[in-house]
Amino acid sequence: MIYFVTEAYLKQKTPITQNVSATDVMPFIEPSASSWMQSILGTYFFNDLLVKYNAQTLNGDETILVEKIKPAIAWRATVDCVLGLTYQLKNKGLQKQNGDNSESVDQTETTFVMRHYEQKAEFFEMITRKYLKLNKDLFPEFTSNLNRDSELAPQHDDNFNSDTMFI
Repeated sequence: MIYFVTEAYLKQKTPITQNVSATDVMPFIEPSASSWMQSILGTYFFNDLLVKYNAQTLNGDETILVEKIKPAIAWRATVDCVLGLTYQLKNKGLQKQNGDNSESVDQTETTFVMRHYEQKAEFFEMITRKYLKLNKDLFPEFTSNLNRDSELAPQHDDNFNSDTMFI
């Protein structure tokens, strides 16, 4: 299953270069989508979009939304790639990458780069949140009672009447 972002997208839209193996970057996409974007969209809506995306049955509004969530997922995956590609767990334990004509970075530099990329992910997540808030009526699965775990979806309380104000 494709979690909205392909290897090609990741390498075209982020600093991950073409010479990075797909087997090294692909494991970071699903967790980035599931842990970050799913909390924004909610599990019910996230799964609905994911199925439609993979079946290529998104409607126009859903396509626009997916184009907004792709950069957020890609940059979250890139944050994870910084650490995952710098330090890899091998059969001899944790290994630090080093190659010909290159110099490994220290932990401070790794942290700096991760934070820089994380800020980009946060920016695209903000765009997604704003778009959803303004256009929530276009996505019935987003506002559905079944989508209770979205950080943005209204909390459904059957004992509360929003038309009544108590003073």
